[in-house]
Amino acid sequence: MPVIALVAAAGIIGLSLGRKALRGTETDVIVQTAARYVSEVGGNACITDCTARPAVSRGLWLVVSCAAPAQGGQEYFIDRFGAVRHVEPVPPQGAVSE
Repeated sequence: MPVIALVAAAGIIGLSLGRKALRGTETDVIVQTAARYVSEVGGNACITDCTARPAVSRGLWLVVSCAAPAQGGQEYFIDRFGAVRHVEPVPPQGAVSE
């Protein structure tokens, strides 16, 4: 019986560490997403146009918002494994929504 408990504990610890390694740190995910934004938008886009906040939707981890004030940009919704699940446009500051 003690061997089964030891194997189960090792499995749980391994699974936990594997999940952390899979997604990386918050900083890793934010930097990777900011680099994606720069490559998609081009022009004067810069990684410093991006900020992040915790996601409030179930199953999501972070929302990375990248936008130049005069240009608008995109919001990237990141799941718990560090994958982009959804992208929404961000209108330029001062733009009127219809």
